[in-house]
Amino acid sequence: MDVILYVTIQDTTFTDQTRGESYSMFHPLSAKLVMSDHTNHYFMVPTTEIFDELTRFSKVFFFVTPNMVTITHFILALVASKFVSSENLKHRRIAVVIYEFRIWLDSLDGVIYRSHAHETVYKSNKSTLGYYMDTTLDVLGGVAFNLGVVFFLFKGAPLISKTQEYILPFCKPAVPTENGVTNGNGEKYTKPSKKFIFWKCWCFGFQIFMASGSWDKRTEQMGEALETNLKNDAQTTLQTSMLHSFSTWLVMYMWRLCDGQSLFQVFLVVIFMDKVWEFLNFVQYIGYVILISVNVITVVHVNHIKNVIGIK
Repeated sequence: MDVILYVTIQDTTFTDQTRGESYSMFHPLSAKLVMSDHTNHYFMVPTTEIFDELTRFSKVFFFVTPNMVTITHFILALVASKFVSSENLKHRRIAVVIYEFRIWLDSLDGVIYRSHAHETVYKSNKSTLGYYMDTTLDVLGGVAFNLGVVFFLFKGAPLISKTQEYILPFCKPAVPTENGVTNGNGEKYTKPSKKFIFWKCWCFGFQIFMASGSWDKRTEQMGEALETNLKNDAQTTLQTSMLHSFSTWLVMYMWRLCDGQSLFQVFLVVIFMDKVWEFLNFVQYIGYVILISVNVITVVHVNHIKNVIGIK
């Protein structure tokens, strides 16, 4: 799919695009869509668009506003947070399914908005109240879900030792002692403090917040550079050339892997696989290094595009 996307970009521009009679994942394209995570681009958006085409939901139920759908998926996020706090793995897996449906509804409210506003291009409209309402409830829903994970770990986090940060479940035999457990070598393990657990979760939660906020800003900047209609033909040619460059593709592709939705999809997978603690330990600091690096590379590249084209 990414190969098809790359080839399609080489034969198009981000300006003056119109949508055909039926939905396509590859037309019309925008900086926001190309920089979206794979799950959103190849599943959430297509299924909601096709659902609306087949059922004419936004036309038949014209009284259903995007804000109504936004409130609904926020409520589902609260329900999922309750399930994910359970010590029962089946309940946590149900939470993952509920939250995936919440993400699907989050895509549907965009489809309804574009239908009511008669817009065809996948891009944010920051001049509307709905944009800020959707963004705010997305954040609050994500915070609630992460708090659910925190409460689960308060009850069921793996044991830790002084010589290593954590142990994988079942990786060493443990025997009870008066102050905890010991492994086969006599090394003692104790339950991590709530403060320690909260710090682990906060580090990843802030990464999602940072990734989502910076993705929104970078897509806006990339859009300004590549989607602006230029009156000068020479500038338009340079703009098209920069869009078709492999370096631009790499920069946009990095965001497909690092945006907030992509990180949350990975988080949902590790919850379903019951590997939350291992994942939180792995991503705790390296995630910041990756996000800062991608942001710096993107800012430098966007400035390079603007300098080549000759726009501010």
